[in-house]
Amino acid sequence: MSARDFRDLREFKSWNDAMVEKYDVEQFHNHPSSLVRYIERKRIRRIFALLAPRPGDRVLEIGCGAGHLLAQVPSAQGFGIDLAESLLAKAARRLNKRGTLVQGDAEHLPFRDGAWERVYCSEVLEHLPSPAAALTEMHRIVAGGGVAVVSVPNERLINTLKAMLRTSGLYRVLLGSRSGEYQMPERMDDEWHLHVFDLAGLLALIPPGLRVTHIEGVPFRWLPLRYVVRCESRISPFPRPRASAT
Repeated sequence: MSARDFRDLREFKSWNDAMVEKYDVEQFHNHPSSLVRYIERKRIRRIFALLAPRPGDRVLEIGCGAGHLLAQVPSAQGFGIDLAESLLAKAARRLNKRGTLVQGDAEHLPFRDGAWERVYCSEVLEHLPSPAAALTEMHRIVAGGGVAVVSVPNERLINTLKAMLRTSGLYRVLLGSRSGEYQMPERMDDEWHLHVFDLAGLLALIPPGLRVTHIEGVPFRWLPLRYVVRCESRISPFPRPRASAT
């Protein structure tokens, strides 16, 4: 994996805000390619199936963006946190008071230890300076016996398939778009991605206190363009609360 260096959170936030303006998440979730939309719908279904929130569970999305997934959480107690105010404003309009939103940093979550029964982080780790720090924070805030689900793109495989489609002439047919529509980057490891993940790299970063119970490839096990990993939290090693939960 590789990443650029940021001097502090302010510099990272400034860069992240610029990327939010450049890459329209609304257009991605309404991608003109039916194949891309199918893969994304399947990824979201698997995230929630593995998360399996129970009635009354508090569910937190880390890096909720414009609220596309949060709006689909099968729970009445959905919460989201994101660093970009512009994305939180879009999420607020989408949720229409059906969830609670907080502005904050995934690597320094403003919640007390063990505050959440269910936590998920979808296609966010590759955008962060320190995915390991974010995963450690996820572990800290998940209650003992709670569930954390993460998903990341398998970028090397995606790039390989894109190259094959371009060589065969099928790229525009399957993934292309008309003028004025969302233009998919030719490579996944574009300037907004600070890290390139494979399954081994992701698993190596998961804290020992999170026990991996399920790994799924999306759309298929034999074609894992996305990895979705379910973890269960052991008893928290953090004895003292750091901040009150929302």
